[in-house]
Amino acid sequence: MTGGAPSEVSEEDLERWTAAFRGPLVGLLASWGRDWRAADELAQDCFAEAWISRKRFVGDPRSLDAAGAWLRGIAFRLHAAGGRREAVRATSPLESEPASKPTTEAYERRETLSRAFEQLSGEHQLVLRMHYLEGTSAREVAALLGLTAKAVEGRLYQARRALRKVLERDPARRARKESR
Repeated sequence: MTGGAPSEVSEEDLERWTAAFRGPLVGLLASWGRDWRAADELAQDCFAEAWISRKRFVGDPRSLDAAGAWLRGIAFRLHAAGGRREAVRATSPLESEPASKPTTEAYERRETLSRAFEQLSGEHQLVLRMHYLEGTSAREVAALLGLTAKAVEGRLYQARRALRKVLERDPARRARKESR
C-alpha cells in the first residue's frame, strides 16, 4: 500500500470500524459537550459520512489506528458544524418546574461522583468517560485520540488517582462515611 494513495474501503471495513469505534466516538463527542443521545446520533452520522467519503480515505482500511484518526477528524468536523448551527438558532429554554430530587443514598453518591468528575481536567474526563462509560478498550481509545495504548493506560491511571483524591477531599462523602 502506498503512503498517500486513497484506498478502497469495503462494507466489511466499515462494519469493523463501527464495531470498534461506535462507543469511543460517542464518548468522545459527549466529552466535547454533547448529551449522550446527540453524541450517539452524531457518531452514526460520522459513520455515514465515512461511507459517503470512503474514496478519500488514505491508508490501510484494516488499520484501526488509521481508521480511528480518520473517524476522529470526521467527528470533529461534524461536531463543529453542529455547534455553528446551534449558535445561529439559539433559543431560550422553556420555563418549567424544577424537578424534585430523590434523597436516596445512591443519588447522593452519584451526585458526589459527578461533582468530583467535573473537577477533573478535560483529559482525565475524556479517558474515563470513553473507557468506563462507553466500555472502550485502551487500544480503541488510543486509536481515536492518536495516542499509544500505553499512554492511554497511563492517563487512565492518573485520572483514577486524581478522582480518588478529589473524592477523599469531599466533606459530604466523609460525613456519610463517618455516620456509618
